[in-house]
Amino acid sequence: MAPRFIFLRLFLPVTLFVSIAAAQIDFSQVAINSEDTSTASIAEGDFDNDGVLDLVTVNETSLSFYKGLGNATYASPINQPLPQYRGQAFAADFNRDGNLDLAIGAGPYSGIGGVTILLGNGDGTFRQGTNIPVKGNANYIALADFNGDHLPDIAVSTGEVFLGKGDGTFRRSATLPEAGNQILTGDFNADGNQDVVTIASDIVLYLGKGNGRFKPPLHSGLSASSIAVGDFYNDRVQTLVALISIYGGQGNFENDLYSLRYSQGQLLVENKYVINPESGDPFMRVIGGDLDGDFKDDIFLVGGNFMGSAVSGYMLGNGDGTFRPPQPAPYWMDLQDFPVVRDLDLDGRHDIAIAWTSIFDNIGGAEALRNTNAKVNCTPPGPDGLAVHVCALKNGQQVGQTFTFRAAGNARSGYAKRMELWIDGKKVAQNLEDQLKAKISLTRGDHAASFVVVDSFDKHVSKPVKFSASY
Repeated sequence: MAPRFIFLRLFLPVTLFVSIAAAQIDFSQVAINSEDTSTASIAEGDFDNDGVLDLVTVNETSLSFYKGLGNATYASPINQPLPQYRGQAFAADFNRDGNLDLAIGAGPYSGIGGVTILLGNGDGTFRQGTNIPVKGNANYIALADFNGDHLPDIAVSTGEVFLGKGDGTFRRSATLPEAGNQILTGDFNADGNQDVVTIASDIVLYLGKGNGRFKPPLHSGLSASSIAVGDFYNDRVQTLVALISIYGGQGNFENDLYSLRYSQGQLLVENKYVINPESGDPFMRVIGGDLDGDFKDDIFLVGGNFMGSAVSGYMLGNGDGTFRPPQPAPYWMDLQDFPVVRDLDLDGRHDIAIAWTSIFDNIGGAEALRNTNAKVNCTPPGPDGLAVHVCALKNGQQVGQTFTFRAAGNARSGYAKRMELWIDGKKVAQNLEDQLKAKISLTRGDHAASFVVVDSFDKHVSKPVKFSASY
């Protein structure tokens, strides 16, 4: 299907109307039928331990495994039964056996349901683990390490936080007083502890204490349909964007977009945009990531309408909490949800994986958008372990007064969320993604560099390189 065009109105002292020309990022689209009637969510990971990223989708009554064939292409799905109306899914190694497992939320139509834990067999199939009961319905979940033990923990939209024991089971550590909708994690005050942000009556931030417990809620006063985390201000601190879908009547929707950040005890709301999809169909979900390779986080938006067609687009970030006009992206069928940003084909560019559903045809499945023209900094290592690939600095190399260090990381469990550069025992640069690019001024003499990758549960590995500077 051809992408539709999007219009933007930016709220500044002068209101600007910008019509959209050709897209700035090219995507190659692959869509695969799950052979089930609808698809709720998607997750990525190396589920069969062959060093290639695969996909799984959570469908109405089944779980589909799509074996990765390389270049963001996939085999036809292998399905196994799953209880009805499951929802958001994430992959991690919960029992430390080296195989990726799944945590799956209950979904919005399941009535009352907890978190389903499926333990991976290392071949793309899964067996039932110990489910997590919750006080309500686990519409949304999020994974992080909340207590510093480098094990995956789970936050649930019921307001409950569960700490992983490392054996596939969990214990409740905290109950958040206000929650109920989408829930995300990040370090929003840069203190090294993972925080929780959720949509309740408004967007609410809970700063983590580092022990599985949290400080009292900070309210933004802004309601939202969807939120996303990223380094949108390019200051190495995680911030937020919020998406609000507003029905304007006669089948047309308007989307408002805001930037948010934590500052001095407050969750500040900034930079309002109004996005009017030409189709009238609403954006429903937003996610952050560096799409064009300039080390400034962008956003990708998906959605659709049960009475119409899907809609998809992206907005490139300026690095100051603002974004350039939206561009259209390929979409598939009637509804798209839970996009994932990751380098699926290991070419150094960030791609998109999306769950899709055709309401009228009663089918769903997986979609992959391969990014084919973004800037490439460094190709990452495979996803079969936590590892670093150094692209610009060789052991024993002699460099000049300044040198641009380049590297990329990848993770087995979760994803690579941060890259760091240390020189002579001092951290000199970091990026909150799986890529590192840093131009550093050097003193004459011998030096020791260490390239560090950190996964989403704060495990890290480093790759040392010795070099000298002569000028």
